[in-house]
Formats: sequence, structure tokens, C-alpha cells
Amino acid sequence: MLFCADVGNTCTSLAIVKDMKSIRSWRMKTCERTPDEYLATIQMFLRADALENLKVGKVGVCSVVPSETEGIATALWKLFGVEVELIDGTGDFGLKIMTDDPRQVGGDRIANAVGAYYCYGAPSIVVDLGTATTFDYVTHAAEYKGGVIAPGLMAGSRDLWRHARMLPQVAIRRPQRVIGTNTIECMQSGIFFGAVGMIEGIIKRMWDELGSKTKVILTGGYAPIVHSGLTIESSIDIDLTIKGIALALDPSLRKG
Repeated sequence: MLFCADVGNTCTSLAIVKDMKSIRSWRMKTCERTPDEYLATIQMFLRADALENLKVGKVGVCSVVPSETEGIATALWKLFGVEVELIDGTGDFGLKIMTDDPRQVGGDRIANAVGAYYCYGAPSIVVDLGTATTFDYVTHAAEYKGGVIAPGLMAGSRDLWRHARMLPQVAIRRPQRVIGTNTIECMQSGIFFGAVGMIEGIIKRMWDELGSKTKVILTGGYAPIVHSGLTIESSIDIDLTIKGIALALDPSLRKG
């Protein structure tokens, strides 16, 4: 049994994984917590699902919030009594990290790349639509070769209503048409179709640079919204990061 934690800028995802199937998962807002607060929160989740006596063999954490990494790792060590493995660019997780400085690569990007390679094959590009929108390229030779980091949908929309004083805060959703007939529709169109155009444009430029097309896998909180608007062939896997952590932890789960 594996316990996986993905500490993102906005949300933290927790999951129990066995044989690449998530038995149970939880999400909580990422905020400053002490190890004891993390411990109490995770115990509450387990207790609510009658899993307080769960036996866990391995624990993995990927985190893009350095201030929270030690706290959640300490809590998980206290809870399960096993060493917590940090998923980052310095470890051997089934991919060669072919970037200028592997230490600078976010753990979530490593996990996404591992998940894409062993679940979907390669060459592939993972697009993670979270607080930032990231693109990560994995070769058929199990090499992670970097990618692109762009502003996320929420970052762009916040700029609109924070800096343009007459514009309101709007929900991020796919509008019925591109040409809006009121301010809210116009903003939603710009946010949604702007993101779709950026994603397709970057992927096509990556393909041009590579000289061939690749598989495309979408993940992250905004993936379900954006996926419906893409014209390029792609898959969607909301659990890709968690799957990648599990595959990084347990080599026996890897195929190929």
C-alpha cells in the first residue's frame, strides 16, 4: 500500500494507491500548517473512511511549496513510521532528467512525466493546468527533457479584474460562443479561448521543434474545462500526478 501526497500551490492532494488504483483520495487547500496540524488533518481523513489502521509500505511526497514540504513529510513519518521519499529531480524514478539543473525541476513535473511515460507511453507531452500551466516533454528513451511554464487560467483572470477596475470577477467556464455580448461573456471567452489557443499554439510549436507529433495528456484542476475546447487529439487524466508518485515510489508498478 502506498500513500502519495502532492503539495501544489493552491491545493494539496492525498491518496492511497494499490496496484495503480486509487483506493481513496482527499484534497485540502494548501496553507501554512505545522507538522501536528498536518497529522491531525490526515488522521481525520483516514478516520472518516475507517482507514485509521491502514498499513502503508511506502510514502512519497512531491511539493512545489518548500515551506510546507518538511511539515507534511514529518507528519506522514509520524503517522506511518516509514521513511518519506521526496519526488524531485535528484532521485532515480525511472526517467533520466535531461535538463540544465535537475534540482530546479518541480516534483510535480517529475511525477507527471513518470506517470505519462509508464501509463501512456512516449514520446509524450504533459500539460498540467493548475496555478501555472506547465508543458513537459518525455522521449521514447525515458528521458525528461524539460518544457514550458506559462501563467495559469486563474492568474490571467485575476490580472483582468485586479488591474482593469471596471471588470468584475467571473467564473472560469467554457462560453457558448467566442463573441460575447456582455462583459462577463467577453471575459469568459477571453480566458477560456485564450488558454485553448495558448495550449494548442505551444504544443504545435513544440511538435515543430521536435519534428514530429507526440501524445498529449492533460491533468490538473482546469484540465476538464479546457479539454473540451482543444482541437488536437489528447487524453485527460486528473490523477496523473498521484499515479506518477506511486510509479516513482514502486518500480514494480512500471511497465516497459
